[in-house]
Amino acid sequence: MDLSKVTVRSMKDGEQKEMQKVGRKAFQFVEALFVGRPGKAMVAEYEGKIVGGIIYKDLNTRKKRIAYIDEAFVDPDYHGLGIGKKLYTETFDALWKQNYHVLTALVKDDNVGSWKPFQDNGFKRVSVWQMIKEIGIAGFLKHYLATPYLIALGMDFYMCGREHAIREKGKIPLQIFFYFFVNLLLLFPLWIRLYHRDAGSFLWSFLAYGTLLALFIMSRYAGKIISKNKGKFRLNQGGSFLLLLLAFFGNVFFMNANWYPEKYENTDEFRKGLAIPEIIKWFLFVLLPWVGMIPNSYCQALGHLAQAFLIFIIIPFYPFEAFGGGRIYRYKKKLWLVMVIVTAAECFLISCL
Repeated sequence: MDLSKVTVRSMKDGEQKEMQKVGRKAFQFVEALFVGRPGKAMVAEYEGKIVGGIIYKDLNTRKKRIAYIDEAFVDPDYHGLGIGKKLYTETFDALWKQNYHVLTALVKDDNVGSWKPFQDNGFKRVSVWQMIKEIGIAGFLKHYLATPYLIALGMDFYMCGREHAIREKGKIPLQIFFYFFVNLLLLFPLWIRLYHRDAGSFLWSFLAYGTLLALFIMSRYAGKIISKNKGKFRLNQGGSFLLLLLAFFGNVFFMNANWYPEKYENTDEFRKGLAIPEIIKWFLFVLLPWVGMIPNSYCQALGHLAQAFLIFIIIPFYPFEAFGGGRIYRYKKKLWLVMVIVTAAECFLISCL
């Protein structure tokens, strides 16, 4: 393909339906449902056909103009031709010319096809505190309420400033601390209910949940060592409202954290390295529900919680894929299917006992 024939321009009135169609084609399953009719967008056009686009919207504050990148996609039939790189670069150039002060985006953790173009154009992954520092509390709240951030498990915020470079921060010990602190804190509604119902039950459930958090990370770390897969640990920011909502109704969930490589490779060996920690974690969680058979309050709480998480960690699609199922599914679909069958059989057997 001659990239000079690809034109990146503003979306014209009447092209909203076609943009939505291409966007839904580019995404899979549940993610496709999040692609709505765009209000503002940049279009990649080739020989009169829309082959990609970036949908954005204004999340301005009184002091700063902010463009939030809602969706970015290229028609799957045109992948690998360089259209994406041109689309991203020229879109951001166009937005800077429109005098935006800050550009932001919410990107899925393992989706290198999305976050790499952002990084190449000066975006950095930012913490909540960095967001507040750059765009203020009002700006942060707009992002919190007007984007999928509320339920976006396994996703991170990226940001780029026009006036100065934004540095990526996040020391590993601090990330681990927040992993435990935030997850335990966000279940506050559930802890209160359990405490008023039965103080003893609350204590054992609290300890069991903390144990699961530790085992979740420790098993992933053991797999990381075995697979010799280098990476940095970080807590994903999204999904806090989903956690609070489930806690309100008496269920448990937790925000995701994992080791992420700085460089991704499109090889089976690399996908294997990412999948091994998730397989080890799954195997551990397969064993844990049987601990609940021990006539002990702590063991019963641990077994019950582990059984619930066992289901979540094999789901390979958004918004649950970040818990490990996505990495296994992308490595070996047949292996993933075997794990699903084993999980379903175990859950059925335990329910019959």
